[in-house]
Amino acid sequence: MTRPAACLCALFGAALLAGCSEDAKPKGYPKVDYGYAFDTSNLPSIAKQFLDAPPAAKTRTVAADKMPLTFIDLDGKTVDLAAYRGRANVVLVMTKGMPQSPGGVFCPGCLAQMNALVANAAEFKKRGAEVLVVFPGPSEKAGEFLTTAKAREGDKASPIPLLLDMDMAAVTVLGITGDRAKPSTYVLDRKGNVVYAYVGEHTTDRPSIKALLGQLDKLDEKK
Repeated sequence: MTRPAACLCALFGAALLAGCSEDAKPKGYPKVDYGYAFDTSNLPSIAKQFLDAPPAAKTRTVAADKMPLTFIDLDGKTVDLAAYRGRANVVLVMTKGMPQSPGGVFCPGCLAQMNALVANAAEFKKRGAEVLVVFPGPSEKAGEFLTTAKAREGDKASPIPLLLDMDMAAVTVLGITGDRAKPSTYVLDRKGNVVYAYVGEHTTDRPSIKALLGQLDKLDEKK
């Protein structure tokens, strides 16, 4: 084959491949920036971007009739927040679940937050707090979420339970509907009152471990 002919073939082949890759995308493929450009192999580095001093203007109040909420654990048992009244403070973390983003990838911030909560489980226990993490929506990806977040190894249970809001009832009541759900964090005192509520707008917009422990320390000061 002559050099000009080889060049034409190469150009034709490149154009053909480009055309095929475009055709492979489904019609109406959403061109949305979900802010997920993170290396999830290093979850602690993502957690470092969480907020030590979340803006007070972005905190919410939650009416008493919005709590308690009920969830389902991975064994199919009902978990009612009312059961913790008089026993423990509760840190309730609502992840995004399985967002409907291109490719259906886990929210990096949710993975990093779960990883950080597990790594600091002893600090929460020391403060008499129960930490509950919720994975909204169907349960099919819940186990994979725990594994990807390095929250468990093999069949060993995670020290921080993962709960399901399968019908999105809690997400709806709390008004945190987003791409599945907005990343949200709540602290409930022993009376069941929501003393802190923060709803994030993007994947790393959430309180850090330091911020959450600080909220619990404030509750201890009020005893």
